Amino acid sequence: MKHDRVSTRLLLGAGINGVGGGLWFTIWALYLTRVVGLSPGELGVSLAVAGVVGIGLSLPGGAIADRVGARRVSLTINLVRAVACLAFLRVDGMLALTLVAAVFNGAQVVGSGVSNALITGLFTGDGRVRMLARSRAAVHAGNTVGAGLGAVVLAVDRPWAYVAAIVGNAATFVVNAALLSGVPETTRGRQLSRWAGLRGTAIRDRRYLAAMVPITALTACWAVQSVGIPLWVVSSTEAPAAVAATTVIVSSLLIAALQSAVSARITTIRRGARAATLSGVVLGASCLVFVPAAWVPAGWAVVIVLVGGLLHVAGELLFMSGQWGVSVGLMREECRGEYQGLNATMTGAVQEFSPAAVAALVGGLGAEGWLVLTGFFVFCAAPIVPLASRAERLRLGQTRSNA
Repeated sequence: MKHDRVSTRLLLGAGINGVGGGLWFTIWALYLTRVVGLSPGELGVSLAVAGVVGIGLSLPGGAIADRVGARRVSLTINLVRAVACLAFLRVDGMLALTLVAAVFNGAQVVGSGVSNALITGLFTGDGRVRMLARSRAAVHAGNTVGAGLGAVVLAVDRPWAYVAAIVGNAATFVVNAALLSGVPETTRGRQLSRWAGLRGTAIRDRRYLAAMVPITALTACWAVQSVGIPLWVVSSTEAPAAVAATTVIVSSLLIAALQSAVSARITTIRRGARAATLSGVVLGASCLVFVPAAWVPAGWAVVIVLVGGLLHVAGELLFMSGQWGVSVGLMREECRGEYQGLNATMTGAVQEFSPAAVAALVGGLGAEGWLVLTGFFVFCAAPIVPLASRAERLRLGQTRSNA
């Protein structure tokens, strides 16, 4: 099958999944609290458990993808998520929510690594990072459409509307699975990695881990977007709460429009490391920009928050491009699933714990909390280039010795 047909199927599936994701993220909290009747505390505990499940399964999921094929595993994950999504309609308590969310959210974390393994298995060279960027752009474009549909559901605010939204989200997974059925399978290994990847090649690759830990730590930028900015706007500035939502919308639109262009030249380990380093500096600068919004009238506060939001998007665009450039460049071809699963594990761990940390810093320390976040992002950026360069030299040396 020609690459353009493969690309079309993958991008269409990513966009459709993005629509379902944007729809779900907009309505899930109100559905579970207002329709099902669960408390916010019960939601928090259940989702925390689900997140840990996803983190624990990402690496084995990637190892299995290496053995049986990333397309097959990705297709199966989509069908599992479709069933789990419909199961939310039967949730009637915290235990049921925990079980359903563990499957649904856990499969999402595993699926992110397997999806990357599928793309890196179907494309070669510079085409890998470019396709990863186009896929992310498609997801964000879909998220924007889905969020708009979710806003309609919230405006209707009737149980049947929430049910229709959940069924629609489940349908997106089925459609994506159908599209994946027409995509070629990736090359497969002859045996499953040790302990399904838990003692496999990737997790024992210390140079890869050393290079990727500070890069994946930059994933905390997503918590700044989803928790830090809204909390700061509402609790410490005179700006209207809507400006926080505006930054999210602008972020999604800019990522959809610019991710491919930004990533087009960041296709090597060296360029990826430099992009990730610059990302940390830009993200740190954006944190500083938000601080004066607490000291000025509403109009100026809106301007400051929007400027900080634009800087934050620039940092996020560079971060994702850098992460792909380094993680794809340093992985071993025979263990693509393992390496991308490990990357998803580290990213998922940061996503799991960073929202609480950001909330504590911004909500508890205020301006000082933003200074701490600035230091954190710059601290993460500092060692990326030397660590990635060392890992690249060692990988090249190993390749030559095996030649």
